[in-house]
Amino acid sequence: MALIHKAPANAGLSTTRTPSPVRAAGLLLGLTLLATVPLSACSATGEADPLPTSTLSAASTPSVDAHHTPAQQPQAQRTRARQAQATLTAFVDAARRGDAAVTTSLVSGRDPTFATRTRVWADNLQGIDWAAMTWTVRAQQAPLSAERRSALGADAWVQEVSVTWSLPGESRRAEERLWLTFVTDATVNDVTGAPGSGTGAPTGSGGTVRLAGERDGPSRLTATPLWLMQPVRLYTDDGVRLLTDADAGHAAHDWLRIAAAARAQTISRVGAAARDRETPLVVEIPQSRTAFERVLGVAENSYATVAAAAWPMGTDTATAPIHVVVNPESSARLSPLGRKILLTHEAVHVVTRSPGSAAPTWLVEGYADQIAYRAHPDARVPALTRVTDEVQAHGAPTDWPAESDFAPTAKHLDLAYDLAWTACRFIAAAHGTAGLNRLYAAVDHGATLEGAADRLGTSEPALLRGWRADLSRLAKR
Repeated sequence: MALIHKAPANAGLSTTRTPSPVRAAGLLLGLTLLATVPLSACSATGEADPLPTSTLSAASTPSVDAHHTPAQQPQAQRTRARQAQATLTAFVDAARRGDAAVTTSLVSGRDPTFATRTRVWADNLQGIDWAAMTWTVRAQQAPLSAERRSALGADAWVQEVSVTWSLPGESRRAEERLWLTFVTDATVNDVTGAPGSGTGAPTGSGGTVRLAGERDGPSRLTATPLWLMQPVRLYTDDGVRLLTDADAGHAAHDWLRIAAAARAQTISRVGAAARDRETPLVVEIPQSRTAFERVLGVAENSYATVAAAAWPMGTDTATAPIHVVVNPESSARLSPLGRKILLTHEAVHVVTRSPGSAAPTWLVEGYADQIAYRAHPDARVPALTRVTDEVQAHGAPTDWPAESDFAPTAKHLDLAYDLAWTACRFIAAAHGTAGLNRLYAAVDHGATLEGAADRLGTSEPALLRGWRADLSRLAKR
């Protein structure tokens, strides 16, 4: 199986454990899965109670980061932060109760395209059954480009905002840092002509503070929630939450069914390796590849061949919820069996909370493949064929697959994943499925491979010799 496994250089993720540098931001399943499945082939502690509607709104006061205390900020910046918070609070509250007149009045018409996009925000804020949500203005502000300042006016400014949210059943909250643009408009709304008073937004001598943009931040690689980019609907099943196109219809129900089966098959097989059995499997399917990359916060076209990512929705892999984000363009080329393998592999990463794992990449990815292939054994043949051909031509490898073998630009990426799977397959055959689960769990929690092997009554060199011998036997068949 060919998989892609990469962390963007700008991820900035922290963790309580030392992550592999190529896996700190997520675990990705690549389009080369097509080589495995032909197109012609057929810790959370429980569910979180939804919060009362009154709490599903922006925070009432701006928060301040550690580098910019209120005393260090100029008074004008502190005033702007308070005004921005009041506007956000009013907008989110109005959206939650379906008050389109108020949400419209809180958006400036200086950029008509942005005004259109905020109608999607408002519809999603009202239509989704959120378990929790907060919008908190941070102290940091950023300059506008000359072009945008010319378009929006000299009174426009850019403010950092933290958005946290969770779906029903999630006890961990996603967190994204956004950069929102605000302006001070005249008290009559540019679009509707409605007066600014009575909206809850701050009104001063210069007028009403309104939202004016969301794309003016200092970095284009800021992760953006799917529900701020397109109309979405939340589909639910036992243990699964699917956030996708509001008009997805039958396709959404197909993904929901596959995801539910993938989660159940994973939980029944991972044993001691599980870190989070209770939290729902959350799958997000954007409308486009561009939106997929914006959800991840990666450069455009950099993940064009990635079919899905098990991605920490926050800056700390130890605490962030992990969602499976699907690339609609790449995944559309997968067969039904391919989609099952895809989501089962990713579900393993979610249930074991693989992002940030201390385990080497070959063990993390080989283990996920072993679980997926046990659930869908018909998909194994192409991978076995590739490994057999390689060993017949060049002999068995002398060591475990290296970290560099899993780089997205690696020459033999498919083979690296196939070899990783056969290593885990051998360990399971020699020491039982429960033995593989225990070995993975031990290394995942920080044990060396030698130490984990010792718990199985063997050693790392013995495992390596056994795997190489197993590959040689395969090549002779």
